[in-house]
Amino acid sequence: MGFKFFFFIGVLLVSTVCALAQPPGNIALGRPYTFDPIPDYALCTDAGDRSQLTDGVYTEGYFWTQASTVGWNIARPAIITIDLGRVEAIRGVAYSSAAGVAGVEWPGSIGLFVSDDGKRFHEAGDLIVLSRASEMPPQNGYATYRFKTEGLRTHGRYVSLVVSSPSYSFVDEIEVYRGDPVWLGEPFSGQTASDVKAYYKATEVRRCVQRRLLDDIASLRPRLANSRLPAKRKEQISAKLDAAEQEAGRLPRLSDPRFRAVLPLSPLHQRILRVQAALWRSEGSAPLTAWSDGLWEPLSHIRKIPYPSKPSVQVAMMSGEYRAGAFNISNASDQPITLRLRIVGLPGGPNPPYITIHQAEWTDTRSGVPVAAALPPARRAGQDYVIRVPSGLTRQVWLTFHPVSARPGKHRGLIRLVSGKARMTVPVALHLYPMRFPERPTLHLGGWDYTDLDAVYDITRRNRSLVLAHLRERFVDTPWATAAVLPPGRYDASGRMIAPPDTAPLDRWLRRWPQARQYRVFAAVGDRFDGSPMDTPEFARKVGHWIRFWEIALRKRGIAPSRLALLLVDEPTEAKQDAVIRAWAKAILAARTGIRIWEDPTHADPYAANPEMIAACDILCPNRVMFLSSGDRYRAFFARLPQEKAFYSCSGPVRLLDPYTYHRLQAWSCWRQKAKSSYFWAFSDSGGGSSWNEYAARGAAFVPFFLDSASVTPGKHMEAIREGVEDYEYLVMLRQAVDQAGKKERRSPALERARKLLREAPGRVLNAKGIDIFEWHRPKDRSLADRVRIEILEALSGLRK
Repeated sequence: MGFKFFFFIGVLLVSTVCALAQPPGNIALGRPYTFDPIPDYALCTDAGDRSQLTDGVYTEGYFWTQASTVGWNIARPAIITIDLGRVEAIRGVAYSSAAGVAGVEWPGSIGLFVSDDGKRFHEAGDLIVLSRASEMPPQNGYATYRFKTEGLRTHGRYVSLVVSSPSYSFVDEIEVYRGDPVWLGEPFSGQTASDVKAYYKATEVRRCVQRRLLDDIASLRPRLANSRLPAKRKEQISAKLDAAEQEAGRLPRLSDPRFRAVLPLSPLHQRILRVQAALWRSEGSAPLTAWSDGLWEPLSHIRKIPYPSKPSVQVAMMSGEYRAGAFNISNASDQPITLRLRIVGLPGGPNPPYITIHQAEWTDTRSGVPVAAALPPARRAGQDYVIRVPSGLTRQVWLTFHPVSARPGKHRGLIRLVSGKARMTVPVALHLYPMRFPERPTLHLGGWDYTDLDAVYDITRRNRSLVLAHLRERFVDTPWATAAVLPPGRYDASGRMIAPPDTAPLDRWLRRWPQARQYRVFAAVGDRFDGSPMDTPEFARKVGHWIRFWEIALRKRGIAPSRLALLLVDEPTEAKQDAVIRAWAKAILAARTGIRIWEDPTHADPYAANPEMIAACDILCPNRVMFLSSGDRYRAFFARLPQEKAFYSCSGPVRLLDPYTYHRLQAWSCWRQKAKSSYFWAFSDSGGGSSWNEYAARGAAFVPFFLDSASVTPGKHMEAIREGVEDYEYLVMLRQAVDQAGKKERRSPALERARKLLREAPGRVLNAKGIDIFEWHRPKDRSLADRVRIEILEALSGLRK
């Protein structure tokens, strides 16, 4: 993956027929182009990639399954350079793409560069920003879209499109539009670069900031035009937006390593958002408005304030678990407002210690979609919490409840908010049921943290202990390690171990996870061991001695070998991978150590997988997204197998995923399919940078909390994972209560209701509309799991009487 590919495809001659068929103004039709890197998305990569982007043919059907599409798995950036054959005047460019499902998002930016000689390139703008000035791409479901501008005034023989996408990148056609020949003699206006890729990466943060500012201005203009403000006032505000737009276009390069993509991004951004404050006032909003929405609903930073609104926080739970509530505050004044917050009336006195107050922060993403997902604890000032709300922005206040000794019952209180003479109250209700949540829930949880290493992905020596504490508090009991914890040792020619492996890496890992209940190691094996090819007697003997050594090492440390499972080959899809797993599993199982084999097969057709490989696995962990989207036949394959089941998910970027359907409901899928463990990629990977500045990250972020080199901050996606583990435990407790009650009495109204709920609850949650849609911005009912959960609380209470 560290290699640089530069693939030049030249079309030397363009026929006269092709030239005559050219649409008026499209001077790219039939022209050759280069790729850097070469396309690598398997379902659409073919020899036709060499000409398809300028052949005038648009893809029909899903882009990434059609040969007429060109695609990359991950390319930041993907550079496409078109040779127009001669220097041409250029007035526009169009880039045809698709997104909206399967984790495919619209490009975050498409830098346009032009060159007369192919050596010195000149920046002409960002096609995403230029296109959004007239319209926005579709945001709900699968769609095709052409990012297009005809507002350029430049020239060049070579046109480079530098495409940066959050994950996958797909395109089927690029057009370049001829301009006025008079422009051929005009000087270039943009910055000059001899290395487009290096220049683009060096200016990524500046470009992302510009996109955010310009997008917000574009979103505010139609609202201003349709507002009730007097015409003169509209003109004044429009002039301010014009000035802000000009200033945004002149932003200098941003190189401060401390920069965080937290809204507002800058003083200029503050001025832009103050326009929204004026619009809110024109719509009838008070300087401060409190309002509520569903806990897991996505917030939009540019929107109307719901009015009228009766905000409240209502939480139903049992002692010992974690549950959340939230409300929002919008600031329609022209200045930032600082509020002092105090909770009164609940057990435990003012601001009871079992409630943590978080000030949700807005962070922008590489995709250009801001999210309010970061949950840093609010600052304390004496007995109060401090909440700061910028002008023209909505601040969400998130409350995490974790009562352990409060008395059961229905409790009501108030959240008091004070700023100078301004006073607001938000009702808060806590219904604490008489049951107690167990200290260790049943469902196992892990996420490829690889904390056996001192530093890996975005875990560092400075943040590692914080990560460990954060994960433990969220029920992670199944840590992952690299193969470094199980080194091979040395062997003679016959396969006998002559030098034992070093156990220090294993001991260090075990010390970091003293409360772990399971252990997983990604062994990352190949087709030989210590030089011996698989399926040879020497291979079998060496693997047997190796695995028996580690069995003994575990037993000496008081760990049952069955608590350790090995992932031999990650996400096998091919016969040769299946053969490697089969050979290793055969040798390991022959040693009879109790150490188990864990695999995550991702064959498009699981029935085509090697049956011996499947049979050799002790634990099968299908990808949940594939499992839900691949049809009944796919699901039936895993349902019929006797092995222990688990689920994992590995989509990204994480901030755009729905914490309800993607993260929380994975635990419900585990219950429905009798899976015992749940995994997410990855508790260590924030894309090669700080979660607080996705602009500068090298890749897609996956970590469901906020991670930088020296800190860990809660995030909604990880909180949803924890609540899902607790939901699973509700079903465990309901089943146990039904079984116990059934032993005492055969029939009672409460028991029959509980039995019916136990049968129907998973289906009610998992069969709901939109449950297999994982994009956060897509509308769906995100309250159903909590409604069913409260029914379970009521049923458990009824069975206690």
